[in-house]
Amino acid sequence: MQKTSYHHGDLKNALLDAADELLQEKGLQGFTLRACARRAGVSHTAPQHHFGDVKGLLSAVAERGFERLVASLRAELRRVAGDLDAEMFATALAYANFAASFPEHFRIMFRSDLVGFGKDLPPPAMVATFTELTNVILRQRGESEVELVGGGVEPPAAVINDIIIGWSHVHGYAHLRVEGQLRMVPEETHQEHMRMASQRLAQLIRAQAKTD
Repeated sequence: MQKTSYHHGDLKNALLDAADELLQEKGLQGFTLRACARRAGVSHTAPQHHFGDVKGLLSAVAERGFERLVASLRAELRRVAGDLDAEMFATALAYANFAASFPEHFRIMFRSDLVGFGKDLPPPAMVATFTELTNVILRQRGESEVELVGGGVEPPAAVINDIIIGWSHVHGYAHLRVEGQLRMVPEETHQEHMRMASQRLAQLIRAQAKTD
């Protein structure tokens, strides 16, 4: 691939662009600070000035990944706003499509050994992603949405359980598919299977919420 162009004053983004390209081409095994510097056309010490070490650069790459993921989630959800079954499917679809388009980013984003996000200070795009996922569940339950996940207010156990179930569904499907573990599902029918599973889960959550 052609070397990433570097414009004076935009070294940070040039290095992130180089990191994106390397991950897409060679995966995590071929990822080093020196390789990113070569791709960006700068000295091998340049990445250290902005990111410190590999973990710092991967953390910035992961944050970029969350920005892409939350943008995809919002776009899909706007398209089906008001249709609760369709919202659950749109969430799973956005997640799965992102993982398929950026598999290495998807793997890195959720690995605490590779990224240095502090538990008490996650990046805004990560919080926004989880907020979108949480609000999908809250709408299923007929409950008020939240502006941001966190803030010291812990939702009731029933809501937490539904968030875990919903997140496990969308993340689990995306993860299994990107790792090639859904070979029993033909490629041409995987969206239909995901749609049916999402619809079933949405209906179960709504039914259970009536008894909580």
